[in-house]
This record gives sequence, C-alpha cells and structure tokens, in this order.
Amino acid sequence: MQQPAKALTLDGHGVVYYRTVEVPDVVAKQLAEEWNLPLSPTEVRNLYLSLQEEAFAETLPYPDMLHRFCQRIGGPALGKEEYVDSLIERYSAAIELDPDLKSVLQELRRRGVTIGMITNSIHPATSKSEWLKSNGVHELFDVIVSSVDEKCRKPNPEIYRRFGERTSIPLDRTVFVGHDAREVKGAKEAGMITICLRCVCREADYEIRRFGEIVDLPIWPRVKEGI
Repeated sequence: MQQPAKALTLDGHGVVYYRTVEVPDVVAKQLAEEWNLPLSPTEVRNLYLSLQEEAFAETLPYPDMLHRFCQRIGGPALGKEEYVDSLIERYSAAIELDPDLKSVLQELRRRGVTIGMITNSIHPATSKSEWLKSNGVHELFDVIVSSVDEKCRKPNPEIYRRFGERTSIPLDRTVFVGHDAREVKGAKEAGMITICLRCVCREADYEIRRFGEIVDLPIWPRVKEGI
C-alpha cells in the first residue's frame, strides 16, 4: 500500500492563480498606443512572445530579453528597459487566486503536508512570493521554484527533482498538480504522484475538474504524522 503523500507542489498560472488579461497582450497594447508606434499591438505582442520563449528556453537572460525587445522596437523604446520591466511586473502581479486554494491548502497543512509551487516564468521565486503575499496566502507556501532561477523548466524532470531537494521529501510521496499534460508527464517521469486539473494526460494518476477536489483524493494523511 502506498504511503500517504507528504508534499504538494502546484503549477503557478492556471492552477494557483489566473489573470483576466494576458500580460503580453496588455503590455503590447499599452506600449503601441502610449508611444504611437508604427507597429501594431499584435506585432509588438508577437515580438514579446518570441523573446519570452527564448527566455523560457534559458537561451536569453531576462535583462537581455528586455534590451532586445526595446532595441527591436526602436525609437521611443530605446533605453526604456526599466519602464517595460515595470509594466510586465505590474500586469504579471495582477493575479486572481483559485477560489478553493486557501481552504484546500489550509486543510492539507493541518495534516502536515508541505506545500510548494513549480513555475515556468521570467519572474524569480521572490517575485512570486510577493504576489502571493499581496493576496494573503504566501504563508501557505513553504517552497517556490521558478525556472528563471533554476535555468531549467518544466517538463524537464530536473526541475521537479530540485523541488524534492528543497523539501527533502521523496518524490514518490510528492504530488504535482498541473493543467498542462506535458508538465504532468514530466512530473511523472521524475517520480511524483500526478494530478491533471482540467486536462487529459494518460500518465496522470488522477484527473480532476475543480481544485477543491484535491483534498478528497485518497493520497493524503488523515492527521499530521507523529500525532
């Protein structure tokens, strides 16, 4: 019989939180209008996304992404890397939490489960922690692992292993919840228990439609170990 899980790690965007607007869309629209650019908002957005993908792929550091973005736009964008960064940070931080997040995490922490997040992002873990703090839930997270800090990203099994190194909890007693089948598969390859949230993945151990269903799965301790 499998031992109860001792750790839970969550994808960031799409599981822990959502946004009512996509960051590339709103940043591109504001810059195109504010600077009266000859480029359309769609063209600015596509440039942003192409450079962001390089940053996600660890081939372009985030500061270089900002510099190249401003250089390629040219004109009023030259030398405005800090301003562009401030817009990206402002809109990225405008998150909305899953409505069941707080109650589920509080209950699992009561049972002694370590809680964390693994996120593919151009933002470091410290920024993610600040976003959670602004929404009153940062104390519910023990560990945050961001791809920009680790120089690797999901679905590479290495980033899941690094989460395990932070918690010192075996991966076969660690649960990953994701909404992307590729990332769920990566967690499974690393040895984690896997849950698909609103997605389909043959490798997933469980599939759920609502975040609140997590706590009802038969994988958690009933009480905190040692009590």
